[in-house]
Amino acid sequence: MKKIIALMLMVVLAGCQVRDQQLQSATTSSIAQSGPEIAADLTARYNDVRINCGSPSTPAFLCSGIILRSTVHGPGYFFWNPSPHSQQSGGVSFSYLRKDAKFQKLVFGQNNGFVFYPVFNTPPGKEHIEILCSYPIDGWTQLRETPGCGAHPYYPTQSKRCQTMGISTAEQWMAHWNAAPSSAYRPAYQCSFDVRDSMNQLAADSFYQSLRTRNLLGATWFPQQNELILRTWAQTDNPNGLPIQALFYTGDGLSNARKDQVHFRNQSGDVLPIIKLTLPTNSSENAVFTYDPNDLDPSIP
Repeated sequence: MKKIIALMLMVVLAGCQVRDQQLQSATTSSIAQSGPEIAADLTARYNDVRINCGSPSTPAFLCSGIILRSTVHGPGYFFWNPSPHSQQSGGVSFSYLRKDAKFQKLVFGQNNGFVFYPVFNTPPGKEHIEILCSYPIDGWTQLRETPGCGAHPYYPTQSKRCQTMGISTAEQWMAHWNAAPSSAYRPAYQCSFDVRDSMNQLAADSFYQSLRTRNLLGATWFPQQNELILRTWAQTDNPNGLPIQALFYTGDGLSNARKDQVHFRNQSGDVLPIIKLTLPTNSSENAVFTYDPNDLDPSIP
């Protein structure tokens, strides 16, 4: 009887081992398949320079371009959670990268982060997070009125939402920008283009004017990133409900991207592909999105 029980136990253990190996193989295989697909998808969205997503009330960011946030890996918090400042202000800073909205570096010289799906491409069951406003250049938003789209204390009457100041075109925005008392403080002087859902039929053009403005700024401001403010989402230990499509890194940011990959896997059970992002060094170059299976963290089978 003991021999029979021992034999049955060996069979069960062998079956468990085979199942674990199959699961590990499936995980690695799914990354190998989805990684190149995501890199191709990001490239396609980067090259898609449409004015809107089919109507005046659907801004282009709903279906094209790359909505990305750079982050800093550290102990005691998860990269996907809004910062303490964002929890108070109600807004989270992102950037928008597209063939007609290029930049050379990430905010604060950071070198890794994550990408959100555009709303129209978000898989079922994941949150739709509203984009509130758009700045053609970094908006110095930490000091602005909540949620980061309002006035800056340096210029409280000249830095409100553009539409409240009678500014609705790229040319008007540039005239306002050039009127700043100090060129060094122009980012604080600028106004934000309102792209909230409540803008309705004006939303798509408002965002498009922000993109047009980006190109009118010229070579001097090309290296600096633009800025979107997204509505703050709830803190969570399980990021499965967030519309995160991929992790990315630039330069030597792979090690931190891998740490984020492990954190995400540990908390959600899913593995996010890591995409290498090569940003353009000048306005004639384009961003490049590359997937390399060797970028997968070694601890992930």
